[in-house]
Amino acid sequence: MSGFEESQNSLEKKISDKELLSILWGYVKKHKVLFILVIIMLMVNTGLAISVPLIYHYILRSIELGVNSTSIQKIQAAGIAYILISISSWVMGALLFTVITMLNTRIIRDLRIDSFKAVLNNNILFFDKQKTGDITSRIVNDTKELYESARDIAWVITNVFRLITTLIVSFYFSVYITSGTLLFIPMVLFIAIILGKFERRVSAIWRKRFGEVNARFAEIMSKIQISKAFNREDENLSRFSELNEATYNASVKRGFAIFIFWPITDLMQHIFLLVILAIGTWEVQRGLPIATLILFLLFRNYFYWPLISIGNNYHRFQGAFASLERITQITHDTQIKEINHGMISANRINGKIQFENLTFGYNPDQPVLHELNYEVLPGERIALVGKTGAGKSTIASLIMKFYNSQQGKIILDNIPLEEYDLQSLRDNISLVSQRVLLFKGTIRENLLISKPDATDEELWETLDKVQAREFIEQLPDGLSTKVEENGKNLSVGQRQMISFARAILSDPKIIILDEATASVDLYTESKIQDAIETMLENRTSIVIAHRLTTILKSDKIIVLENGRVVQIGKHQDLIDQEGIYAVMYKLYFETQSAKYLEQIKTSN
Repeated sequence: MSGFEESQNSLEKKISDKELLSILWGYVKKHKVLFILVIIMLMVNTGLAISVPLIYHYILRSIELGVNSTSIQKIQAAGIAYILISISSWVMGALLFTVITMLNTRIIRDLRIDSFKAVLNNNILFFDKQKTGDITSRIVNDTKELYESARDIAWVITNVFRLITTLIVSFYFSVYITSGTLLFIPMVLFIAIILGKFERRVSAIWRKRFGEVNARFAEIMSKIQISKAFNREDENLSRFSELNEATYNASVKRGFAIFIFWPITDLMQHIFLLVILAIGTWEVQRGLPIATLILFLLFRNYFYWPLISIGNNYHRFQGAFASLERITQITHDTQIKEINHGMISANRINGKIQFENLTFGYNPDQPVLHELNYEVLPGERIALVGKTGAGKSTIASLIMKFYNSQQGKIILDNIPLEEYDLQSLRDNISLVSQRVLLFKGTIRENLLISKPDATDEELWETLDKVQAREFIEQLPDGLSTKVEENGKNLSVGQRQMISFARAILSDPKIIILDEATASVDLYTESKIQDAIETMLENRTSIVIAHRLTTILKSDKIIVLENGRVVQIGKHQDLIDQEGIYAVMYKLYFETQSAKYLEQIKTSN
C-alpha cells in the first residue's frame, strides 16, 4: 500500500466513541479546577431547582391538613424560601453557564492549537495529496461545530444530575408512579440512538461536502488568472454549483435528522402525562395525598424534559463526535506524521553527500528514482540536468528529508541521513525553489524565518551579499515594507533576491537551487548571477537548472533520464561524448541568447 493510500485510509477510518471520549477527557483534565467547579455548581444548581416543587408540595400538604395560624406562618415562611431559592437558582444558573462557557472555550482553544500543530507536523506526502480546503474545514469549522455542541453537552450533564436527583426523591414519595415513568427511559434512548446514528452519518457527509466546497473555492481563487485567461468562468461556476448542490442536499438530510426528534417526543410527552395521572389516580384511591400527585405533575418537567434533553442531545453528541473524529484523523494518526528518529546534530557537517543505491517513488510501486550512486564532495558544485520528470526535484526533496527513500540511502558526512536530528539537518540545508514563497508581513519578517534572532545589521549584510540592498532601500519603508499575499507587490526578481538572502542568512552548509532562476528573464538572471555566486561560495551546492549560467560553472554535471544517472562529467567532456547531454545542449541550451552566452564567457 502506498503512503498516499495509507494517509487516505487514515482520514477515512472510523474511531470508536470510547477513543474519542478518551481524547476529549484528556483536554478536560487540563482544566481540573474549572471542571470540579462545574460539578459542584451543577450539584448546587440541581438541589436549588428541585427544592421549588418540594416547597409547593409542602404548602399544598399544609393546606390539605388544615389551615390554622401555625400553618399560615409555615406557608408564609415557605413562600419566602421559594422566592429566595428562585433568585438563588437564577444566579447559580447564570454563574454555571459562565463557568461552563469558560471551560468549553479553553478546551476548544487547546484543541484548535493542538490540531494546527499536529497538521504542521504531518509529512509532506499528506500535504501533497490532501485538499487545503478540507484541512481548513477540519481545523476551523469542525472545532467551531464542536464548541457549539459542547455547550449543549454541558446542559445535558446538568439534566443528568437533575434527572438522577428527581428519581431519588420521587421514589421516596411513590414507588409505583416513579416505576411507571421509568418505562419511558429505554423508549426515548432507543429512539435517540437510532436517530443519533443517522445524524452522525449525515453530519459526516455534510462536513465532507463542506470541505470540498472550501477546497474548490480556494483552488479557483488561487488560479483566477488562468481561469480568466482561458475563459473558464462558466466551467468553474458549473463545478462549484455541483459541489454546492451536493452540500445543500447533505444539509437537508442533516436538518431532517436534527428536527425529526421533536414530533416524536411531543407525542411521548402527552402519553407520559396520562401515565402519571392513571397511576396517580390509582394511588390516590389507595391513600396517596393529592398534594403528592400534584408534586409528580410538577416533577414531570424535572423528569421528562431532562430525559428528552438527554435523548435529543444524544445526536448532538454524535454530531460533536463526528467533528472530533474528523479532527482526530489528522492529529492522532502516526501514519501521516513526520517522525524525527535522528539524534545526531548536523551543525558541524562538512557537506559530503553520497547516494548509495537510492531508489524512491511517491508510490512505492512506481519508482521515480532508480539505484542512484554518486558522490558530492564538500564545497563541490553539482548541476543536475535532465528532462522534465527525470527526478531532479525529487532528489532535492530527499536531501531535505521531505520524504524517506524506500531502498538505498543518502549519506551525509559518512552518516546516514536518517540518523540526523531533523531540525538541525534542515537548519544546515537551504532550498531555493523556482516558486518563491513569501509570507504576508514585512520583508524583515520574511528574512527572519531562517534566523529569528538575526539583527537588522545582519540582515543588511546578507542583503549586500545578494545585491538586494539597493532595491530594498528604495522601498518606502525599507525592511519594514509590507509584503502582500505571495509577494504580489514585488517583482519576480525582487522576490527571488529576498529568497536568496533568506537562504544564506543562517549560513547553511549545503545549498540546493531548484530551478531558482527559471521564473526570471535572461536580463534579470544576469543581474542576480553575482548573488548566486555569493550564495554558492564555499558551500556544497546542488543546482537544478536548464540555463547554462550555473551549469557551465559547475564542478560536475549529473545527467538524469527516467530516474537514472546516465552521464557524469564537466560540460565540455559531456559535449564530446555526444550523449543525452549533447542532444539537450543542441536542442535546448543553444536556443538561449547567443549574446547572453557570450556575456557569460566574457565574465569567465
